[in-house]
Amino acid sequence: MKKNYYLFASGKLGRQDNTLVLEREGKKKFIPVEKIESISSFGELDLNTRALSFLSQKEIALHVFNHNGWYGGSFVPRRQKVSGKLLTEQVKTLLDPVDRLQIAREFIDGAMHNMLRILQRQSQKINGYKERIEGLIEIRRRLSDATTINGVMAVEGAFRQNYYPLLAQLTGQEFITRVKQPPLGILNCMISFGNTLLYTRTLNKIYQTQLDPTVSYLHEPCEMRFSLSLDISEVFKPVIIDRLIVSLLNKNMIAENDFDQDLNSTLLTTEGMKKYVQNFDDFMEETVFHPTLKRKVSYNTLLLTECYKLIRSLMADEKYKALHMWW
Repeated sequence: MKKNYYLFASGKLGRQDNTLVLEREGKKKFIPVEKIESISSFGELDLNTRALSFLSQKEIALHVFNHNGWYGGSFVPRRQKVSGKLLTEQVKTLLDPVDRLQIAREFIDGAMHNMLRILQRQSQKINGYKERIEGLIEIRRRLSDATTINGVMAVEGAFRQNYYPLLAQLTGQEFITRVKQPPLGILNCMISFGNTLLYTRTLNKIYQTQLDPTVSYLHEPCEMRFSLSLDISEVFKPVIIDRLIVSLLNKNMIAENDFDQDLNSTLLTTEGMKKYVQNFDDFMEETVFHPTLKRKVSYNTLLLTECYKLIRSLMADEKYKALHMWW
């Protein structure tokens, strides 16, 4: 399986013969393009159209972040897998209020199931567990009454507002409210950075299918982002990012000195980002036994499988069912 490559150093990225090379301070670092799915850059890169054409030829996505770890954008190569029929079905479903609402609800219902599953697995660490879980279950029930996309997102917002303080209990972190740009507090910082990593990884998987990443159902389609990646990521945030955060903090794999903190923001240091992305990559290679496939599959594979489940629902006119943690 191809790997994801991370660049933290600044320099000039170019093509040399049949590979990529990063030039920095008179030194060259060669990048093994045949083994790479995507490149994520956290430094400042100089590159030209020759390098971009080579990335496209090798079907390598380039994701750009600034030095604070904030996502800037992606260069996605020319699509190799295209389907006019699937695109037509994607758009037709988007324009059908009933079908769109069903898929949007399912993304959020799957996310809420997965969040509850995480809390249930560590119930002994949560004060007032029974009452607080009952409150979350009651919020989840409201999802069936939501008749608009805004209604679905309102239910999700209420659920997460009550969920994050419980996630904070699992990590021993203080948490007042969700603050994104810039994040405030260690937990907010780790959620934001992790969600960004997941967003770009999901985009990689969408690119490997015939789905159009700009046609989405929960998030409004937008010229400024690949909104389908946001949709699918919702299901996996608790499965991957929240569980990874709990592990990183409880096992002291990331500590306070891996953050730059002041009154207005909390940001990972370069060393902190390196630790995070390494553990994220390792986590994505971990496996679980899939009861339908009858074999162990990695989290990378689960992401890709979710894309194909959505395709089947669009093409076979069957209801989409989001991943629900069974383990």
